[in-house]
Amino acid sequence: MRARWVFVGVLAGLMWAGSAAATVPPADPGEVGVPIDTVPPANSTPDTTPSGVLPPAAGPLVVLPAECVVPALPVVVFEGTITDAVATTARFSVSRVLAGSISGFAVNGQVDVFYGDETRFLAIGGQYIVGAGQSAISGGLASAVREPAPLFGGDAVVGANDSDVDCVRVEDPVRTLLANGEPVDTGVLAPLRGSGRSVLSAVLRPLAVAFGVLVALVLVKHLLFAVGRALREMGDGPPPAPRRRGHVPAPSEPVESSF
Repeated sequence: MRARWVFVGVLAGLMWAGSAAATVPPADPGEVGVPIDTVPPANSTPDTTPSGVLPPAAGPLVVLPAECVVPALPVVVFEGTITDAVATTARFSVSRVLAGSISGFAVNGQVDVFYGDETRFLAIGGQYIVGAGQSAISGGLASAVREPAPLFGGDAVVGANDSDVDCVRVEDPVRTLLANGEPVDTGVLAPLRGSGRSVLSAVLRPLAVAFGVLVALVLVKHLLFAVGRALREMGDGPPPAPRRRGHVPAPSEPVESSF
């Protein structure tokens, strides 16, 4: 009898515990009246960035695997106008520095940038955005105009960048662009842009000289033929009249008449 009452008491306690768990829902932080823990962690720093301004990036915007090749960052990025140029180097008058510093490279606001044979694609007086790195050979600034062309075949060539890692293509920042951000024209006829009059002069002037020499030779030829013809006609003329060897009477002598 006592065991039966104990069993009933245990069963009643289990039923009461189950009903309590079913009627009391778990705390939801989104409900009104439930306190939410808003205390930042101990190692965090308060955000003092002004409203509408993004905080500085804590790391690279594009994370690349260790096997991927990352282009070198430029030493300085600036806007400038070319004031002079030689075979391999262009001189810029810097109007605004976008990143980095030109300290140690500029003289009176002008910097020299090495391009090699790509200098021919730049125009004196043109405005450009220049991303330049430091040359390991000369120690000065160096940049490029053309985008590096991929190898023929790419990863299909045995032993050439053979990797199973998918790398994101990152543009080389050490490059020179137009003022509007477009790439510089590096076509075959690009160095002749704006030199139409000079090109026509270089083509037509030799043709005019050659035509003049040809006309002069034709005139000399006809002149020589005319002189030769005249000399030949003088040599082929009628023979002179024969001289009469009879006695010519003097004016005072009477002339005999046959009558």
